[in-house]
Amino acid sequence: MVRLRPELWVPRLYLGVAGVAAVAALVTWDVGPLWLAVLWCPLDEFRADVLVDGHTVAVAVPVLLAILALKTWMLRQVLALPRQAGPHGDRRAVWLRRLLYLAVAHAVVLRLPADLLPGFLEDSVELALWGPMQVLFALVLSGRWVRLCAVAAALAASAALAENWLLPLTIAVMSSDGPSLFPGEPWLFPATPSLKIGIMLLSAAAPIWQTSILIGQHRDGRWSRATLAAGWLNLALTLALPLAGAGLEWVASSAAWPLTLLLDEGDDVMLAVWLARSAHELAAPRPARPLRLPRPIPAAAVILPLLVLVRPEAAPRFTFTGWGEDCFEWTGSYRRYGDTRPEDREKAFLCHARSTMDGLPPMFPETLSDQHVLAYGRRLCAAGDGAEQHALLEEAGSERASWGADRNVLVFLCPEAVAADEPDFLRPESEVRADAGRYVAEENARCRDPWPRLRAGRQGTAAYFLSEGGGYAVHDPEDTSAQGEGVFSAAIDDGFVAAGGGTAAVMTYGENQPMCLTVKAFASAPPLRLKGWEQVAEVGVVSRGGRLEVPQMTEGAGEGAGRPLPNLAVKGPGRYRVRIHARGVDGTGPEEHLVVVFPGRSARKVVYR
Repeated sequence: MVRLRPELWVPRLYLGVAGVAAVAALVTWDVGPLWLAVLWCPLDEFRADVLVDGHTVAVAVPVLLAILALKTWMLRQVLALPRQAGPHGDRRAVWLRRLLYLAVAHAVVLRLPADLLPGFLEDSVELALWGPMQVLFALVLSGRWVRLCAVAAALAASAALAENWLLPLTIAVMSSDGPSLFPGEPWLFPATPSLKIGIMLLSAAAPIWQTSILIGQHRDGRWSRATLAAGWLNLALTLALPLAGAGLEWVASSAAWPLTLLLDEGDDVMLAVWLARSAHELAAPRPARPLRLPRPIPAAAVILPLLVLVRPEAAPRFTFTGWGEDCFEWTGSYRRYGDTRPEDREKAFLCHARSTMDGLPPMFPETLSDQHVLAYGRRLCAAGDGAEQHALLEEAGSERASWGADRNVLVFLCPEAVAADEPDFLRPESEVRADAGRYVAEENARCRDPWPRLRAGRQGTAAYFLSEGGGYAVHDPEDTSAQGEGVFSAAIDDGFVAAGGGTAAVMTYGENQPMCLTVKAFASAPPLRLKGWEQVAEVGVVSRGGRLEVPQMTEGAGEGAGRPLPNLAVKGPGRYRVRIHARGVDGTGPEEHLVVVFPGRSARKVVYR
């Protein structure tokens, strides 16, 4: 009977699937399938927005192939069958091997499911696994002082695993200038020098623990040079990764994150290989019986790290920073209330409250905990006029106190209160887009060609949606010359139309509303038509790129034509005359414009009416 060898067929299967995905990526120029096949997780929206140009994709594909080679080697190392358990029967070694294999599984395949858990549960799972494993690893080593140092570092490293609390607290403490992190509540985490030193030591605990373990493995004699080399390389990558990522982004921002991804995945690969090889070789006979610690010390080493998770209800938490990937779907992609799950709505509010994505200061100070931000948010929901909201924001120490609270942010905490004035804030994006599409279609259908008897080579009619101040342009989108600068200012001064370079600017009577616009392009000058029009003027423009267009309204914008209008430069690059007809400019009726374009060398402005 042939025995299946997973260390052979699993890497081959991985290579085969990734190879098919690589071919698909090269054919479609889409990195998504290759990303999923190599990294075992879908391409998130944040990185998908980065992969928009060929240069970045060309960098990402080789990086993913390099990661493929690393992870294939890792699978062979991890899946190699371990030795049989040695005759010594050390229960700590047996349990350590089990925890090491479980840690390898967590690092290789279980990290993505763990990321889907709420932050507190994810931290609990990670601490329950890695805390005892770090302590047991220290206890199986030979040498009193190495073991004592490793146990002490393991305790500190286990405490530092609660990174959802530690990292924001570290930022707040290290940037705090006053005697307390929370004005008005000095009993919460006073920013003393000893606390700052303690947080710095906790942050360095994991590298110190790994260094102690590697020194102990070297002196113990059960572990090979290859295992120690994987451990030292993992430690070096862990220490170098933050500096390397910052340096790469400073040198070449377009290729920074793919190369940082390579280093990050290399770090994870070396960690998995070191843990797996350490578990394999732990079954070898022990060269000498290690000194035993008193029973209370191992018990405390296992129990004390778990106490990190038992925190007073009033202790501040700093879960979301607003600029992290966890918040991007709200602060970057602007996910609406109607598309947000009920369990994520408080998270969405915290992300918005701490967001600086638009270059503006956050709604609340960075040192204000999650509980305080949520409490202030609910008080803002219950506040009446703007003055009461301003007073609450000033009390919280907000830099945006004079602006008040954004209702599209408060809706995540108090939808009923916001819906009384802004019911659209509760609707999902699909409904909003559908309504907007119907509105645009209705406005387009309302508009008709005002000169139907004269057919042009190119023509079109649409509703043009005006923004603040009104006005629109007929321009060459490829014209980068400076001649068109200040054209809108000249049109405002003129009161109707002005031209410069490849742009003709037209002012309108209305603003923040749609009007009807018809464009017609002729190969030669059409007859002049003044009847029925209140204003008629003609200017000259030049098209260097062979295009003259009226801008179309894009998604998310409030200005532009409701449907695509044709290119009016019928003769390609050259000089053209643009004749503008307007009526309804006195507000007595609906405003309507007719734009007629034809070749002509004159740049002179002519006012017919």
